[in-house]
Amino acid sequence: MGFANFEKVSLSRLTKHVRMTSQATESVFITKHARVQMKKRKINASLVYECLREGAVRRVPEPNLRLNTLECRMERYAAGSNCCVVAALCDEDPDVVCVTVFFSN
Repeated sequence: MGFANFEKVSLSRLTKHVRMTSQATESVFITKHARVQMKKRKINASLVYECLREGAVRRVPEPNLRLNTLECRMERYAAGSNCCVVAALCDEDPDVVCVTVFFSN
């Protein structure tokens, strides 16, 4: 597993990839940690999917060397706040893994 191909892609292409992949709900895996954070921060699944489908990668993605993935922060202004979903991508896995969810300023 790795992220060598994703690491070479521009922010706009990463955004497009996450948006397209998350159109199918079954292609989005929400981790247990993300679900706990969603409950704690009162963020529902609809908002997470909206952020993934309509948000944008505005910051440089960071590699997670332990899991060998590239983590992209998708951001979308919704519900009066800037919703952020950290999505992990891997070259060999076509799915999007939602690592955590939060609101930012």
